[in-house]
Amino acid sequence: MIKNNHTCPIEDVQNTPDLRSLDIDKVGIKSIRHPVLVKDKTGGAQHTVATFNMYVYLPHNFKGTHMSRFVEILNMNEREISVESFENILREMIDRLEAK
Repeated sequence: MIKNNHTCPIEDVQNTPDLRSLDIDKVGIKSIRHPVLVKDKTGGAQHTVATFNMYVYLPHNFKGTHMSRFVEILNMNEREISVESFENILREMIDRLEAK
């Protein structure tokens, strides 16, 4: 067993400037399986599991995005997803991830 009393701070790369000036068209998570309750036109609902791909545009002045926020946004909708709620999900992604 080796004991090391030295601590080495881990560099916070996320908060360092990126001098390359490269935009990335999409960053995110692919194939998120998430339970949903899909409403239909008659007022009924169907329980199922959906597969989501969630991406945002990453401008050159951002080094990355917070991937866990994609799942948090899905969880905020309490499994109830409809055509109307998609707009809210997209707006929440834009706001929470500071995206376009």
